[in-house]
Amino acid sequence: MERTAALMERAPVPAVGVSVFDRGGVLFQEVRGVADLTTGRPATAEDWWDLASLTKVLVTLPQVLLLCDAGRLDLDRSLGEQWERAAGAPVKDATIRQLLAHNAGLRPTVEFFRFARGREAIVDAALATPLVSAPGGVAAYSDLGFLLLGELVRELGAPLPAPGLRFPPLPGPAVATEECRWRGRLISGEIHDENAWAMGGQAGHAGAFGTLDLVTAAGRGWLADQVVSQALHDQAKQCWAGNGLGERFGLGWWLAPTRDVAGASAGPGSFGATGFVGNRLWFEPDRGYGVVVLSNRIHPVRDADRAPFQAWTHELFAAIADEV
Repeated sequence: MERTAALMERAPVPAVGVSVFDRGGVLFQEVRGVADLTTGRPATAEDWWDLASLTKVLVTLPQVLLLCDAGRLDLDRSLGEQWERAAGAPVKDATIRQLLAHNAGLRPTVEFFRFARGREAIVDAALATPLVSAPGGVAAYSDLGFLLLGELVRELGAPLPAPGLRFPPLPGPAVATEECRWRGRLISGEIHDENAWAMGGQAGHAGAFGTLDLVTAAGRGWLADQVVSQALHDQAKQCWAGNGLGERFGLGWWLAPTRDVAGASAGPGSFGATGFVGNRLWFEPDRGYGVVVLSNRIHPVRDADRAPFQAWTHELFAAIADEV
């Protein structure tokens, strides 16, 4: 995979890890760059990466679906019926399916960390947040739905489904992310997402960490339909909600062409997810492969211009489509 390897050398981020895998194994895997610009430490295969919103699909989504397989949750019953704590909340009538498909009527996010501290206070604030539209309508990608689902599965005692993925503290070195103005320090080895950090370091919408090996293993499970029952794998890849921007959502996953994540090379039936710090997890099931991209795009400071990274990932995905 010479083109893929060459693209690694000119990634517009301090550090990047890429793997390409099929149902039989790993086809390509490499880590390059600088894990921490303040020290110059190079990134290695042993580094842990903040997965940001990949937490939604690699931790919370399988937890919810496994509880559905076990008969402990029902995708089409309302949140308020299945979680006593949500019974009086504005979001009480939204179903689990709608929360997963981002059409529960919730706003994209709220900066709870600015006025609430601790898990209980933030969950209470999220439950009290008014809806912006009726459940079941137009899709709007939302952290809040997964924040609430993460708390629900935590109360139900659902274990972390992907072996090895974890929340801090970490057992090894981590790739640094942003110089956080709010916390007044460089974030390394702790959750970048402020709401997740203010919840005590574990949340359903963001904050899990993984090495490139571990995220690749989790991705291979999804490509092979080996995470939950086949029926729920099939449902996860169906479109349950959309909007006028061309965004389409399965259960948790973004379906092509949502946000143009994979560019022009995205094939029919492709799906995946992203993470704010500079992550991509993308599947091409009809072509038989998947791709993991982990980076620290926001290191050392948050950059409003995501265009260079987006263009690079499009070129990367196109090269992989040609080479696999």
